[in-house]
Amino acid sequence: MKTFEEHYCEATGCPPHEFRNRVFWQCLHRHAVPVAPVILLFNRQYFDLDRELLAEVQKAVQMNDVWEEVRQYFVSPRHEGWLRRRANIRISARRLINVAREYLPSAGSPPPVDPVRTSQY
Repeated sequence: MKTFEEHYCEATGCPPHEFRNRVFWQCLHRHAVPVAPVILLFNRQYFDLDRELLAEVQKAVQMNDVWEEVRQYFVSPRHEGWLRRRANIRISARRLINVAREYLPSAGSPPPVDPVRTSQY
């Protein structure tokens, strides 16, 4: 079976080595786009957790794989801080799921609990 990366790159003409970067900017919360370069200027590691999520979902062969990785992303102890949790200066999981849905088959229903809505702040 083809991976999310293979489907996406084939459909968009994206070179495989550019997959993570393109999907990162495509899935970044829109209000975060202008501030992301400034954050990266001062803290190159700020978006590492987002890039690690993309590295995992690029190997997904069905939507259940994506949902599981997104679930792990939100429960990571590194998913903390005001900028990430309150200001949403990060990739949008919903946007990532919607992009993945365009290219991957669904093998069941999404997880029953949205970790973002049920987490304590």
